[in-house]
Amino acid sequence: MGRERAKTFADRLPPVLPKEEPDIAHLPDEMADILYPGRRPRPFRVAIEFEPFEGPEAARALELARRSSSYREKPEAGRVVHHAAFETGEASALRALFQIVGSRPGTEVLVDGKRVPYATELWLPLFWLFVGEGA
Repeated sequence: MGRERAKTFADRLPPVLPKEEPDIAHLPDEMADILYPGRRPRPFRVAIEFEPFEGPEAARALELARRSSSYREKPEAGRVVHHAAFETGEASALRALFQIVGSRPGTEVLVDGKRVPYATELWLPLFWLFVGEGA
């Protein structure tokens, strides 16, 4: 029979904070994912960020962007950038928007809120597999 190990100083301290918060609604998504992984399920989203432009398709692009579940205008370095994040059920709107703004300079594709390699070449075609599911 082995000897029982003495408690360390850290083991003797009373807990300062509870190990888990009962309500994490006040935390941003990124912080909730770090502190409590998997506790707040989030839908997978692909986003397009583009700068405003003039032309015949500008109004259509803005209409499609505003149709996304998560649209916002971000001020960035003295300019405004449109950010539209689409869930899988909105894949056809994402494809239509990308056909308009994809070749424009300054257009970025974000996968689940992050810039990733091959987002345009790999992730967009994979996301377009969902076209028709949300209709």
